[in-house]
Amino acid sequence: MTDNDMSFRQCAVNEFLVKEEIPAAEIHQRLQRPYGSVCMGASSVRRWVKHFKDGNTSIQDEPPSGRPRTASTERNTERVDEIIQDDRHVTVDTIARTLGIGHNAVQEMTESLGYRKFCARWVPWLLTKDHKRQRNKEVAIMWKNKERYVD
Repeated sequence: MTDNDMSFRQCAVNEFLVKEEIPAAEIHQRLQRPYGSVCMGASSVRRWVKHFKDGNTSIQDEPPSGRPRTASTERNTERVDEIIQDDRHVTVDTIARTLGIGHNAVQEMTESLGYRKFCARWVPWLLTKDHKRQRNKEVAIMWKNKERYVD
């Protein structure tokens, strides 16, 4: 059973016990017996009790309030990638100002693209096979000529 199923069931039990006029603390104790470690917390029980006492009958969480996320579009993600490809030294603030979107949105996009900042330069998070081959060649050359690099 998924966590959503478990949460849904516990909300339904919550609604029933609120109609029985059982206090929130007792509802939480009663939920703990059958659900144990997957029981919702006391604060969640109190929130649902208030929700049902206010006359709401839905046992689904309300969608988050506030402005919907509009900056993290596929187009903006592509533009962030293009900007980083053009200049690996560009900052998150510069990208945000260029695109007219928030700093956090740019950070999320760079992470989703697999970039991270390293020595003030954007680098792919994972090396490609070509990068690994090139690195191995360079290490082999350095190892072969180690006398040059060691005092």
